Amino acid sequence: MSGSRPAAAAPPRRRRRRTVGAVCAALAAGATLSASPAWACEVPEGFMRLASPEAEIAYRWVPAGPKVGRLFGAEVIACRAPEPGPPSRLVLDAQMPAHGHGMNYRPTVAETGPGRFRVEGLMLHMAGQWIVTFDLYQGDRRIRLSQTIELAP
Repeated sequence: MSGSRPAAAAPPRRRRRRTVGAVCAALAAGATLSASPAWACEVPEGFMRLASPEAEIAYRWVPAGPKVGRLFGAEVIACRAPEPGPPSRLVLDAQMPAHGHGMNYRPTVAETGPGRFRVEGLMLHMAGQWIVTFDLYQGDRRIRLSQTIELAP
């Protein structure tokens, strides 16, 4: 046992390298998780933003300002989502909580590019408060963003 060192103790220099290496790896992983996605938003004028801790979209109504009983559409840009890559699908819906119902029409959604969608066939058939939901899908994961709008008669 003369002059032997315990197996668990590494020389100070080697421990320092391991620690620095571990810190660098952790920082790189964190940077990767928080980095902007490749499809990051370039939002044209006239779009509104809607964000949660997990995701962010920009959208606009077409034509601007939905009216009671009139068909309208939306353009939606997915700016940020939890997984790498843009969402594969969008579902847009609206509910009227005071009356316990949703829209009478089911809109259609078309992907116009990575993370970009066009929605047609929306109609809010009554005046009052509506909660519009934007469901982004990445694989089996759904991320919901919602916006309350007050529709005048």
